[in-house]
Amino acid sequence: METELNNLYKEIVEIVNEMIPEQWEKFWFYAQVSETGGGTCFYYNAPDDPQNYKYSLEVPFIFAIDEDDFTEKKRKLFDLSEKLREVFKENDQELWYSFTLSLERTGKLNISFDYTDWFSTDYSFSDQHIIWKHKYLGEEPSDASLKGIIEKYKADYPENPI
Repeated sequence: METELNNLYKEIVEIVNEMIPEQWEKFWFYAQVSETGGGTCFYYNAPDDPQNYKYSLEVPFIFAIDEDDFTEKKRKLFDLSEKLREVFKENDQELWYSFTLSLERTGKLNISFDYTDWFSTDYSFSDQHIIWKHKYLGEEPSDASLKGIIEKYKADYPENPI
């Protein structure tokens, strides 16, 4: 199981790296997978602008890159994420709902799994994204309603790492 997981992590890292059209300092890859679907995205920062995070969905519009190739790689990332979840299932491990993989330019890798059944909550996908960005990117929303989402989440799930 460990070898299979490591191979999948490696392939995810390689594809995200290919999709980032400039030097990066660190990237965060996020995947949601369930029996009914899911999605992936990533954020990264550049060495010369470490406080500014670029969002994967904006990359094709910021840089002159082939959108079809980018979309194909995005699909591949989801397929790999599904395979990763399947490895857990095949080995009778608890199934996660989402995972975050971060990689620093130095090679330091971190992986976190979230077991929250988001479909059974009142949190929308947008809410989840706001919470995730707060946790992993340190983003502090300025809007009171967005701050309220984070505060509600912390009260509802004080021990959950998202």
